[in-house]
Parts: sequence; C-alpha cells; structure tokens
Amino acid sequence: MGLLCVNCGSPVIALYIQYSPGNIRLTKCAKCKAVADEYIECEMMILLIDLILHKTKAYRHLFFNMPHLNKYELQGLVWKAAFLFLLLDACRQLVLDPSKMHSELSRSPASLLVAVGKVLCYFTTTDDIR
Repeated sequence: MGLLCVNCGSPVIALYIQYSPGNIRLTKCAKCKAVADEYIECEMMILLIDLILHKTKAYRHLFFNMPHLNKYELQGLVWKAAFLFLLLDACRQLVLDPSKMHSELSRSPASLLVAVGKVLCYFTTTDDIR
C-alpha cells in the first residue's frame, strides 16, 4: 500500500518535499487539489483527538500514511489504539442502532467482526468527512 490523500483517498507520490532540514512543503493532491496530508505537521495528541472523534482523515493518515513516515516509535501502540477505536465504534453501532448494521445480524462475536469489517471499509472508501 502506498501513500494516500487523506481528503479524497487517491494515491499520491509523496506527502511533502524537504528543501533543507526543518524546511518542508506539503504536497497537494492532483485529484482534489487540497493538501495531501496535513497531519504530518500535527502533534500526536491532535491525531489522537481526531481518532476519538472518528474523523476519516485521521484514520486514513494512521493506516496508510503513518507507517511510511517512520516518525513515531510507538507504532505498535498506535495500531492497537486504532483497532480499539474501530472495535468500540462497531460495538456502538451494533448496540445502539442495530437496524443500521442490518437487523439480520445476531449479537454474536462473529457479527461484531462483520461490523468491524464494515467500519474499516467505510473509512477506506468514503470521500466525505463525518
């Protein structure tokens, strides 16, 4: 998997161009003409807050762009936290609004995995932001 624009999900060649140490310029997406990934300049806490708020851009940055940056040492912890957020979101959708997750699904662990898969598919294919 390569780098993706966090706004529209289209592939990009690079997220930034480094002119000198400490001097970078964020690249723009060829499809949507927006900055490809503005989370490069953000602190980890901003990303964590956006993950809690279930913002599509934050999940795209986490899953597709962050592994290529080698910027953070706690990559395993981030993956575990992201999976926990997805699991909790699937539980919330399954318990609070079962009609949204197809009423024929039972409340078993297998249906929970189906719900997590649907949430993952949503974050990789949707173009609009919640």
